[in-house]
Amino acid sequence: MGQLLMTDRARISNLVKEPDHIVLSEIPALLPDLSTTDLFDLLTLLENAEIFSGRLPLRLKLYAIIAESSRNPSLRLIALLRLLRRLGARKDIPDLGGIPQQSDDFAEYLALKADELCDDADFAEAVKSLALTTRAYRSGDVREMIIAARSGLDALGRIEAWRNPPSKSNLTDLALSETGHELTFLAASAAFRGGDTDGARRIAETWAEKIDKWENSLGGLPRQRYQYYQLVGHLDYEVGLYEPALEAYEKALEYAPTPFRKAFLWLSEAQIERYMGRTKESWEHASSAIDAILESPYPQTAALWIEWLALDADTSDKRAEIESMRRRLESAGGVEINRVTRAMTELYRLLARLRTADDPSGLALTLDNLIDMLEEAGSWPNLVTILATRAVVSGRLNDRESMDDAISRARKIMTEKLADEARPPAEFFVESAHALALRDVGAYDEAFNALFERALEARKKYPAAMGPDEQTAVEALYYLGALAGNDPDTIQKRISDTII
Repeated sequence: MGQLLMTDRARISNLVKEPDHIVLSEIPALLPDLSTTDLFDLLTLLENAEIFSGRLPLRLKLYAIIAESSRNPSLRLIALLRLLRRLGARKDIPDLGGIPQQSDDFAEYLALKADELCDDADFAEAVKSLALTTRAYRSGDVREMIIAARSGLDALGRIEAWRNPPSKSNLTDLALSETGHELTFLAASAAFRGGDTDGARRIAETWAEKIDKWENSLGGLPRQRYQYYQLVGHLDYEVGLYEPALEAYEKALEYAPTPFRKAFLWLSEAQIERYMGRTKESWEHASSAIDAILESPYPQTAALWIEWLALDADTSDKRAEIESMRRRLESAGGVEINRVTRAMTELYRLLARLRTADDPSGLALTLDNLIDMLEEAGSWPNLVTILATRAVVSGRLNDRESMDDAISRARKIMTEKLADEARPPAEFFVESAHALALRDVGAYDEAFNALFERALEARKKYPAAMGPDEQTAVEALYYLGALAGNDPDTIQKRISDTII
């Protein structure tokens, strides 16, 4: 290619757009001669979604070559950090030379490299923690995720440059920034997934300040803004603040770089729209998201959402669309390694069978296996959902003992594991399921009281507008109240005094 003018950003930009074999031969040879400014430009270009659209394996290969060939420890570390967040269970991983391709192996590899590439012991500890937290995140081990992330945040807190970024950053600062932001996001996600929404919100609030500070040093951080607003949306959704959650997801969409990243925001919006009875918008958002995921390097991620959407397939056209998605997923391949995702996918399949099964006895064992899986992973909010479903199945089987046990375990987990602000929506779901199960075992008076004294009392504690689930619960009160010997006027007055 000849001599490169060190400040010639345009020529670097043109180079990364060349055919793959030219990029792979020219860029490594240029690295020793690039100035810090040019290296920043190159690293920015390597994250450009438009340039690498359709050539994602090339980017992985480039980062691997940089990590192995560069003489600059900070540049090597940045390349490895960017591989860390991309080497999940994807189907398009190229040969990375001496760098492990499997996610678990790579996490261990990076943890071992941390001391060599970091000039500060606390920085090295943060990198190791990030590697272990990412591995736990991919496998669905929420317990390990929380432990590793907490250790990493402690290490970050001891680093002055993380707390107060320099006005002008070098490559070491960039590596620290990418480590710190990714670790903070995963720490907040771990708290959220473990049911500690209060803790997750505290981390998010602190993180927002860090993003502002680092943007003053490095310029715009679209990935971190995307992650932050997505997290805020999840936290608002979890406590029943549905409109604020939708606003946060819309903000996140402004920063989402690819259809694959947008897909998870569309799915979050679809969940809220389903809850609010906006079935057309929910279906369209979920369908668009699933399509984007099936076209990504992670098609297996679509399985969960196909089965979630299948619960709304109430017409022949929708059922045909679901079958088409399933065929595309099967042909696309990909392996799901996250145990929580596998469990929830199976739950949605089971819920579909529960709607049509005359004999649900075959479902109980599957649910018991899922309960064990999620308890081991420490995924408490999802475990509450599955225990509530187990109670419903027990009611259908007229098994009062198993029903009582499932509800008791769900209540215990809510009390001990879920944050106060996240508890009322979960309580409403569990107590509504309990009422349904009590109805099936013929305990009509108990079912009425479970809805009235527990479910609707929980519903008063969170601020969202009444959705279809609450409307169904109110309608069930009249039915159960009549079976329990209450007259409609009395029921209406009690409902009005409670929630209206």
